[in-house]
Amino acid sequence: MITIAAAQLVIPGKEPELQSLMANLTAQVKENEPGCVTFDWVRDDANPQNFLVIEKYVDKASFDFHNGTKYLKDFLPKLLACLRQAPTVTIYGDVIPRPAPAPVSYFHIGIVVPDLDRAIARYSDILSIRFTEPATFHIPRLEDPDPRQGTLVAAFSMTEPPYYELIQAASGIISPSNAGRILYFACWESDMAGRLERLRKQKVGLDALFRMDAASPPFAMITAPDLLGARIEYVDENDRAPIEEWVRTGKYPGGIGAQNPADK
Repeated sequence: MITIAAAQLVIPGKEPELQSLMANLTAQVKENEPGCVTFDWVRDDANPQNFLVIEKYVDKASFDFHNGTKYLKDFLPKLLACLRQAPTVTIYGDVIPRPAPAPVSYFHIGIVVPDLDRAIARYSDILSIRFTEPATFHIPRLEDPDPRQGTLVAAFSMTEPPYYELIQAASGIISPSNAGRILYFACWESDMAGRLERLRKQKVGLDALFRMDAASPPFAMITAPDLLGARIEYVDENDRAPIEEWVRTGKYPGGIGAQNPADK
């Protein structure tokens, strides 16, 4: 992890212009730089002309990407016009190694709703959160339990995990009879074929398998409510990037199920 601290000393009277510049830059960074995990702009309570930008990047490549962006290059001359002197920039590296991420992570809950647009509006209002644009997924082989082609329309909350996933009721596992309640708790899985074999050996029921074809391992699967009355969904770790991009930008980029087409 790379941490950057950039001290700014603003020219009196230039505070509104500086605030507008920093708000725009912050939005650009958060929209375009997944490798930047922190981008904060703070002010000295004792001296309101002193500001500090605190940035954290996952690696040098992410930091280099930030420095090479056009919006940063366009921003810098405007920033200097607001400051008494060039920012004082200090670069820090980690002293204590960071622990490795947990191998298995619970990342969202799935909720079936009768009307997706109405549910997004209601959840947004009640929980004060934003949701992605809905995406439609065409599933080549959905076994719930009988094999068929399936279609699923869903939206994710644009929050930190665990996310809320709202799924419009249709049939099978997402039938209207399952609406109005949590359908499952979802976890990432790096070995879908191995997990499927273990579940069967453990005699855990399976309510749905999502596959590309009859011979391929599932890219997602939902257990029966065998564990304390709750279903668990396992999602292939390979699908993590498109889902996280969807949550970050609000627009689904495609890619779930490796070759699975998805239309907005």
